[in-house]
Amino acid sequence: MADIIDFKKEYKDLYLPKKEPSLIKIPEMIFAAIEGKGDPNDNNGEYQTALGIL
Repeated sequence: MADIIDFKKEYKDLYLPKKEPSLIKIPEMIFAAIEGKGDPNDNNGEYQTALGIL
């Protein structure tokens, strides 16, 4: 199993607001996405089915 990364701790400059505007360099990241419709709380719904696949 892969190590779990806490992005808010690892990339504080991306998640914590600064007092003054500044430029930041955002590293390349990979994300998983679920596409669907309906109620995400429905245990038999499209969202729950897609989530189970992940």
